[in-house]
Amino acid sequence: MAEGDWQDTPAAGRVRVLSPRGTVHGAGILVAPGTVLSCAHVVADALGARPGPAPPADPVLLDAAGFPDAPRGTATVVAGGWFPGPLDGAPGGDLAVLTTDWQPPEAVRPARLGRCEAPPGREVRMYGYPGRAPDGLWATARLAGSGGPHPHWVQLDGAGATAAWIAPGFSGAGVWDPAARRVVGMVTAALNDRHTRAAWMLPLQEAARAWPDLAPALNGHGPPPARPAPEPPLPDDRAQFALADALLGIRPVEEDGGAALRQLLPAPLRHGIRSHPRPRLQLFHLVQACVDHRDGRRALVDAVRLLDDGSRPVRAALALLDELWPAVPGGDAR
Repeated sequence: MAEGDWQDTPAAGRVRVLSPRGTVHGAGILVAPGTVLSCAHVVADALGARPGPAPPADPVLLDAAGFPDAPRGTATVVAGGWFPGPLDGAPGGDLAVLTTDWQPPEAVRPARLGRCEAPPGREVRMYGYPGRAPDGLWATARLAGSGGPHPHWVQLDGAGATAAWIAPGFSGAGVWDPAARRVVGMVTAALNDRHTRAAWMLPLQEAARAWPDLAPALNGHGPPPARPAPEPPLPDDRAQFALADALLGIRPVEEDGGAALRQLLPAPLRHGIRSHPRPRLQLFHLVQACVDHRDGRRALVDAVRLLDDGSRPVRAALALLDELWPAVPGGDAR
């Protein structure tokens, strides 16, 4: 990354993380073209889940506050970029590394990054997106020292009794050090106590310890673009038969041998399904056609949910599908 591509202002690398429906769930830091840091819990919240040991495959949305006409983009967790934190019962620092092909507005450039090595008492600033101010709000704090829910987090103490303070929507925000003119940390949590103004951040040197590709940026060099996660393998014949058997456990499919399910698939897909008089083989051919089609996984999931959304056999079939045919990170197409 060229020297002029960095941004060393308080607006450096500011990104919002949104649910697929466009609800703001927190912040992110643009650290290189195509690479955003956020909290694992922010990404999980945006997808309506809790952070688990495996990264979510589904994408979140990204945008930049203050640019209502700029398009949003999607982002997914990179391979080796998922570190759930202590508040979710995990040992990591609550970090998610996202990859995206989103082109942010020209005014939003990657942040200049640095290590958090300032002494206690140094004033820092954060820009988050709480529910009452989804377009953004500044908060000011002073570094207090390491500790809290994670041994490598740094405590942030409120700098004033009446100033805005860190609340839900600030997680994932870059912590700006005005003296160093660098982003030196990422907000991870706040104490849920109206009488105590305390929060925590993940220092960026600890983020780089977890994800080493970030380390060059702390020395003035940009990290390489994040590598997308590899696509999961397609289900083999044995797995396809297992999925066919699971589909046959759904009452409407059992009753008509899958005829209605077939009709709910898109025409280009269903016209390629081989017919067979035996229901199990008919369902195998249906699954096989979906596997061979670029958008077959999403089409099959949608058709099953249209046919019977919510019964125990449907939940079991979709759970098996997730196990044997995981979604491609960033979408359900092959």
